[in-house]
Parts: sequence; C-alpha cells; structure tokens
Amino acid sequence: MDNRDFITKYAALGRRILRWTSGEEAWPEMDMAVRKGETENRLFTPYMQKRALHSIACAYLDEERLSGWLSGYPRPDGAPHMSRKPVCAVIAAGNIPAVAFHDILCVIASGMKPVVKLSSKDRYLLPLLFGEADFTLDEQSILKLRPDALLAMGGDSAAEHFREAFDGIPSLIRAGRFSAAAVRGDEPPSGLQALAEDMLLYYGLGCRSVTCLLIPEGYAMEGLAEAINSFSDTHLGPVARDNYLRNRAIATMSGEKFIDTGTMILKELPEGTESNVKHAGEPPVAGAWYASYRDKADIEKFIEANKGGIQKFFRNFGTAQQPSLDDYPDGKDTLEFLVKVKKTL
Repeated sequence: MDNRDFITKYAALGRRILRWTSGEEAWPEMDMAVRKGETENRLFTPYMQKRALHSIACAYLDEERLSGWLSGYPRPDGAPHMSRKPVCAVIAAGNIPAVAFHDILCVIASGMKPVVKLSSKDRYLLPLLFGEADFTLDEQSILKLRPDALLAMGGDSAAEHFREAFDGIPSLIRAGRFSAAAVRGDEPPSGLQALAEDMLLYYGLGCRSVTCLLIPEGYAMEGLAEAINSFSDTHLGPVARDNYLRNRAIATMSGEKFIDTGTMILKELPEGTESNVKHAGEPPVAGAWYASYRDKADIEKFIEANKGGIQKFFRNFGTAQQPSLDDYPDGKDTLEFLVKVKKTL
C-alpha cells in the first residue's frame, strides 16, 4: 500500500481501539483476546492490556502523527530485482502487551511483509491488529524462512542467540536496557504520581520503565512512597504484593540497604552514582534500584557509568510508556534501516 492508504488504514484502527477502550464500541474478538491473555499471563491484567492499546492508538495511530512520521522517508516502492515481496522477521518479546506493535508497523510502512514470532506470553493481541502479517510461535519456522531482514528484542542472552541463529541477515537486535530518572526533590504530588506510573506501569518490565531512581541526599520519601503505594494498591494487585513481601524478606535477611514504601522496595546501588546498574543485576518485579546524589556532577557520573545501558533518562515524568513514532528503541531508526535493506535486495 502507498503512504496514503497506510495512513488511512492505521488511523482507522486507532479510532477503533479508542472507541473500544472507552466502551463506545463492542469488539468481541478483542475482549476474548484480553481474557485469554490474562489467563495465560497473570501480569497481563485487562487494565494493563487496555492501557497498552490505548497508548498505541494515541501515540502511533493518529492520522497527523502518521503523516508527519512517513514524510521523512521515501515512498515504499517494491524491490525491483525480486519476484516476491521482501520479508522481515520480527521476534517479539512478551514483557508488556503488544510490545512489538511498533516494529510490525515499521515493517509494513517499509513495504516489506512481516513474519512475526510471537512470545508465548503475549500471543493474542497482535494477530487481531495486523491482518496482513503472518504469525507463529515456532522460531524454527522463521529460521527456515531465511528472511531478508530481522528485528528482535529481548535480554542479553536472547540477543546473543539471535545474532548466532540469524548470522548473515541484516538485523536490528535490541538487548536488555533499563531506564532511570532523577528526582529534583520539589516535585508536586501530581509529578510524583506520574513518576510512580513510569515506574510501575506494566509492573516495571518495559525497557522504558523507570527501574533506577537518583534521589537527592536527605530526600524525604513520604510523598513518593504514597504515590507508589497508591498506584500499586490500585493497579498491581496480589502479584506485586507477593513479590514485595518476598523481596523485602530476602533483602532484610541479607543485610542489604533498601527503602521500603510499604508496597515496593528500592534497593541501594552498591557503588552509588558510579554503579553500573546492569552489573548490579535485575531489580525485582515492581521493584527498583536507587542511588543518592549531591549535585549535577553525580548525575552525569551515573549516566557515564551506564552509557550504552540506558534506554531513557527522565527528568520529567509521565511519558515513559508513551513513545512517539520516531522514538526508536536504542535510538536506532527502525524504518530507515528497513528502507536501506530493501534498496539492497
């Protein structure tokens, strides 16, 4: 499809999602997909799935946004030397609902055909949203296909596996990253509520989720703790509560220093603002790391110590899980990559 058809089609999808999430329009197939998703993945509550789809519709599927995004790229002409449509494989993660939506949208915008290896943790939403894509749960079928390009996301070990398995295929492979935020200390209650959501939406499992806080020395945590507890009590439920109790007990017995909000623990980074967070390990589900800072120089030390590991660093809060169309993972332009690959075919 050309750009105008693409924009019309996906803007219409965005409007349908918004009507469904607001309750204005019935979508029985999507209701069933949400129920199945929750049954197989207890972190995919209806609230979390609907929040993800609402964010997709607002951030990606607005007609003006789609038009502005595509205006910076050439029209998706065919690959003249190929008798078939070029294929791009997408290896989807399962950490947050429909997390591979943007990758699949980029593949279609480029004029390539998406063949998607779904995560077993998230296998119902995406097939309803992309009728033109092929979906599978079998990675071997993707390998046998030998696609023309590959987009993949996952942790560090998964990334290494993809590099070996798809050696020789043009690829964008995203390994594990994390996001951090610096608290000034004078945020109003609304700002702290926004930060709590940036930390805990999707149980903090997205690479854009804030899983490390830099807080001023002597910072009074009461306001942020209240915001964290409010979000956790309202939206996270027993899964996060069980993790909180277990991780608090482990941290207490091991003598680790941590801040206890009452629903979440924030573990202190061992080397403060000079810590490499990835070396410190993964934070617990719905948990986070923290380090105290004295001045801007300490913040810059932290950023330098974690160069290459930070997905996003936030100083303003409330948009962590609302990326724009051109806010690409790892800062690598997915659509530009696909357009360049297609030109070489």
